[in-house]
Amino acid sequence: MKFESSLLVLSAALLCSSANAAIQAQATRVIYNSENSAATLSLKNNSEKPYMVQTWLTAENTDEQKQKIPMVVIPPLLKIDSGKESILRFIYSGQGLPTNRETLFWVNIQEIPPKPDQENVLQIAIRSKLKLFYRPKQIKVGLEESVKQLQWYKEGKQLKVKNNSPLYVTIGVVKDSQGKTYNNLNSDMVAPNQSITVLSNFSDSSNSVTYTYINDYGGATTVTSVMNK
Repeated sequence: MKFESSLLVLSAALLCSSANAAIQAQATRVIYNSENSAATLSLKNNSEKPYMVQTWLTAENTDEQKQKIPMVVIPPLLKIDSGKESILRFIYSGQGLPTNRETLFWVNIQEIPPKPDQENVLQIAIRSKLKLFYRPKQIKVGLEESVKQLQWYKEGKQLKVKNNSPLYVTIGVVKDSQGKTYNNLNSDMVAPNQSITVLSNFSDSSNSVTYTYINDYGGATTVTSVMNK
């Protein structure tokens, strides 16, 4: 029985190890400023074997996915040796995207594992994705200024926020006046000039919340906001 238990623990450990991504993006988001000819993202192979990687872009909304995306990722297919890094380049055609607000795309990164050395080996090919924000030069406000334009308010027990800026804002965590932390948000990213319901059951009667937003570097910045109503 002890021997069988050891085998089960070993098998579980191997499965958990296999589930770890071999290819890791060296950033949590990409900011593509339109005055630049391209944006870049570094990928690193943390495994002991070379990996093939397939990459592509998808639009934020399903309806937009049916349209041709005026941006490409180069190279769409690449090989990264063990312990090495490779650079992805994102290039915009110059036409088709709004100039008065940000546009969001998803960068999809699909691992293609090498052929296993042994037979009957379970391999898990992990697909990850991260956000790419295309930021036109016509926008004169930064993310910090955009966060100041957020309007927090309550409708019954719903906690909502309206984004009056041209940039996307992603909320991290929310705390009420008693210091209670809300991690499981109903929605966490509010698009330009849109509103979202952040929490569906927010019973705090105070007129302020403390929250974090994700800055351009992927870190969390804390803000205290007075609710409008």
